[in-house]
Amino acid sequence: MKIFALPLLALALSLGACATTNPVHEPTKAIAMTHATLNSPYDFDTTVHRLKSTIESKGMTVFAVIDHAKSAQEVGMNMQPATVLIYGSPKAGTPLMQKDPAFALVLPLKVLITETNGQVQVIYTPTNELIKGSQIQPSDVANTLANAEKLIKTVLGQ
Repeated sequence: MKIFALPLLALALSLGACATTNPVHEPTKAIAMTHATLNSPYDFDTTVHRLKSTIESKGMTVFAVIDHAKSAQEVGMNMQPATVLIYGSPKAGTPLMQKDPAFALVLPLKVLITETNGQVQVIYTPTNELIKGSQIQPSDVANTLANAEKLIKTVLGQ
């Protein structure tokens, strides 16, 4: 048995050395996000329309409109109105993803419009939470992501 132990130990050590690699980028911390919730003075459809049209009027792209209630109906289920707008600007987002490749998990931006108990709410992740744990600094987003957050508040009259 001792005869086999030494070669097995040598094999295990050499395999362990082969498996060790040096990453190109240091992994960033997991991005813990909290959300901001604003009440809309408008009905659900008007809120969705105002946000979408304002985002587009500022030169950003609405990449997707996800109507969760419609999707629920398609599988025989019901839920409150809930639409997510996925939007952004490659011109603004690309430099951020070049600085921190993991930031591609954060972008594009998302905003949820939902209605519960007759109250329309707009829910989004504030800029300071989006960049938390990343290599992105507040100064990197002062004229981009921060403005997108202000835009939501402006549309809602806040």
